[in-house]
Amino acid sequence: MSPAPMPPGGAFASFAASDGGEIRYALWPREGARGTVTLQGGFTEFIEKHFESVQNLLDRGFAVAAMDWRGQGLSQRSVANPQKIHATCFRRYADDLREFQERIVAPALPGPYLILAHSMGGHITLRYLHDLPPSIAGAVLSAPMVDIALPAKLRWAIAGMVKGAVSLGFGEAYAPGAKDYGPWKQEFKGNNLTSDPVRFMDAHHWIARNRMLASGGGTFGWLKAALRSVKLFEDRAYLDLFRTPICLVQAGDDKIVSNAAQDRFAERVPSCELHRIDGARHELLKERDELRDRFWGFFDDFVGRVL
Repeated sequence: MSPAPMPPGGAFASFAASDGGEIRYALWPREGARGTVTLQGGFTEFIEKHFESVQNLLDRGFAVAAMDWRGQGLSQRSVANPQKIHATCFRRYADDLREFQERIVAPALPGPYLILAHSMGGHITLRYLHDLPPSIAGAVLSAPMVDIALPAKLRWAIAGMVKGAVSLGFGEAYAPGAKDYGPWKQEFKGNNLTSDPVRFMDAHHWIARNRMLASGGGTFGWLKAALRSVKLFEDRAYLDLFRTPICLVQAGDDKIVSNAAQDRFAERVPSCELHRIDGARHELLKERDELRDRFWGFFDDFVGRVL
């Protein structure tokens, strides 16, 4: 079965970020729009994977904007092996989102502005909201990476290994468990992403059409930057500065990001409301219909109140 097609009326382009990096994006204008939703995917993802959700947003009366994070999709890749997702600091991701909103989205599409972001995209959105809260009316976060799901007893050992690998010059080497994209990623049985076998294949169908969309995994450098960035959400002074309304939707059976960290974030940030979808795996927007419909129910209720 083929994945959802590109919704009509959209157009792809790219812009040069302030550091020269080429960032690919797509815009879907809509006549009489209620506002604009910036839809941001997660780690290894790309715009095409979320065409179904773009259509869902258009059907709800919104214009839509989307962007490939640098280092993945058809945005500029970061190291010689384009399969590797590499970073030295997550601030660059947040800067890319800020530039996209200010330079591309705001001049082209109407407000009010909302963000719908998944996983790593949710993490970057939180950093953006912390720094520039007045520009966004509200954010809906799908299983955001407030922290990575790591065994508590091994966390410091893993962090030490990662720091050591980077200091020894292996920052651009794959972190343990990561390797170039291949058939191993297409095995539905035992996957931690979704219980829907059809939506599970969406990304792989698009990669089969354009191999340049594929990503293998993260480097030691990316993992070091990620572990450093998630520490921000342990700082109460940092959390006290959040003002933007946030709807955080948690996947009950998530094995990728930490639900406990999401719980703590929601407890400490008064503007954040927390919802849980029991039985759902990490990719809520790719789950089977009955679980995905619950997510959109939370979205509709929250957005109705925010707007």
